[in-house]
Amino acid sequence: MSRFSRPGPRRWGLAAAAALVAAGLVATVSVGHADTGVRLDARPESLAFGKEVYHFDTVAQMTATSHLVVYGTVTAVEPGRTASVDEDPAAVGGDTRLRNVTIEVWDVLHNPKNMLVPPTVTLEEEGWDEEGRGYISNNVTWSEVGDAGYFFLRRDLDVSDPHTFLLASSDGRALEANGVLEPSNPENELATSISGMTAGLFYETVTDASAAVAAGTLTASAPTANQPVIEESGE
Repeated sequence: MSRFSRPGPRRWGLAAAAALVAAGLVATVSVGHADTGVRLDARPESLAFGKEVYHFDTVAQMTATSHLVVYGTVTAVEPGRTASVDEDPAAVGGDTRLRNVTIEVWDVLHNPKNMLVPPTVTLEEEGWDEEGRGYISNNVTWSEVGDAGYFFLRRDLDVSDPHTFLLASSDGRALEANGVLEPSNPENELATSISGMTAGLFYETVTDASAAVAAGTLTASAPTANQPVIEESGE
């Protein structure tokens, strides 16, 4: 079993979970993997929170700290690997089942190490606890097929595939529909800035930040939580 980097404890948001259950959003589906005895919720039934590795005050900071920023569309979502997580006794179980989100890349806005970017990349996001209960991590809703927008990505330290990523933070996804941006974590201050931008201004902000990184006038933010720092090899 592989390990998943998730600093800090996770706790259920019971009030939010009750609201979701009351709305009839909880269902179960069988999953054709090795652990066939575990049934996974088709929809999240609760919220979970933990200390984030990075906190960003600006889109420019988030860009500079990302290994890759792309504009793309989610074309597939499926259950991924089961990962072991270090938790305290008050946390939500010891294992988490991840979701593999396939993103078709339409544009690369930031690629500081000039890595080879294939037509699709994989985003890992948290999905289920060890009992198969679906949950949302740090207010970031589950990715769905058809989602289109900007993804701020960092290499996944726990897998060997160089094209598997995590969001740089809970602010690291900005979906776009009809020119309007939808921040991934509406509770964070950065969401106000993102939602106030036009899609064109957002694009400019990201590409200008990428140019500043290349010029050496903008550097990555320091982590706010303990986690190994990965340096891109350019492979």
